[in-house]
Amino acid sequence: MRVLFGSFSAITVLGGGVEVQMRSLSRELARLGHEVEFFDSWKRYDLKEYAFFHLFGSHVGTYHLGRSIHGLGMRLIVTPVFYSRHNPARVAAAVGIAAKVRQRGGFWTEHMFCKELCEMAELVLPDTKDEMEMLAHAFGVPREKMHELPNGVEERFAKANPDLFVKEYGVKDFVLYVGHIGPARKNVFPMLKAVKELGVPAVLIGPVSETGYARQCMKLVAETPNIKVIPGLAPESPLLESAYAACDTFVLPSLYETPGLAALEAGLAGAKVCITRYGGTQEYFRDLATYLEPASGDSVRNAIKETLARKKDSRLRDHIRENYLWSRAGETLAAIYNTATGQ
Repeated sequence: MRVLFGSFSAITVLGGGVEVQMRSLSRELARLGHEVEFFDSWKRYDLKEYAFFHLFGSHVGTYHLGRSIHGLGMRLIVTPVFYSRHNPARVAAAVGIAAKVRQRGGFWTEHMFCKELCEMAELVLPDTKDEMEMLAHAFGVPREKMHELPNGVEERFAKANPDLFVKEYGVKDFVLYVGHIGPARKNVFPMLKAVKELGVPAVLIGPVSETGYARQCMKLVAETPNIKVIPGLAPESPLLESAYAACDTFVLPSLYETPGLAALEAGLAGAKVCITRYGGTQEYFRDLATYLEPASGDSVRNAIKETLARKKDSRLRDHIRENYLWSRAGETLAAIYNTATGQ
């Protein structure tokens, strides 16, 4: 089976979880005998050669691509990667109002892009049950066309060794954050304040944005000797694996996650995980992580402190290895494709 994967045009520039998801699923599908091609906007396609166009993301960056593919009659599958802190009724009401305003002057919202892409799609594949419920109640997506496609992690992280990172950077048993530094949704500043107040070593790995929020974060970093920033390590870097194994506690203080690939990688490498309570995270990490309220600096600090006080054990590592490897996600996706094509 041949499938086209597509997403927003800047995905390889920005990086992040969606790119990791697409590349990992592509690799696993190839292992299972399927052929995946990444959509190239400069290439001419005979779309009849492909069984599906699988679109990852549902926002302004992916909307016109999805709408064009749908308009050409190709079978469209959407993995929305969507979450809202608002309840479904409020989201539905906001979309209804926006739709009426749009009729009078071309008004659009991110929620409308997601809703319309889900309507165009033959199948919708959310990452979590929370997301599935949101799509059903807020946008009216029929449950019969939704199938949960959990995220995953590479098994190599279970074999991570701390020595490489410790030798390179001279720090161990620290608080670790991996992700973009600067987007407000990532909520990094309260974590920085917390580790400064607690006086514990911390490492941030990720690109630093050119935003006011990022400058605020970096100012605090400059004032705090116990915080180290590493501008970025490639997802396949052995140093990244080693950083996960070398840290004591991995923290994702985001306003929400869907559900946090870096946290899965860190957990599989043996780190304790302290993570936002929003975005389906509790489905994945159950009672094996500490959950924080991202809007409360006290909650962020106390959750980190609580996690640092716990001893490491293998329960989270075993849970992730049993349920959330990319090989398992690839098999789930292949089964969805096969059912849709009658195979």
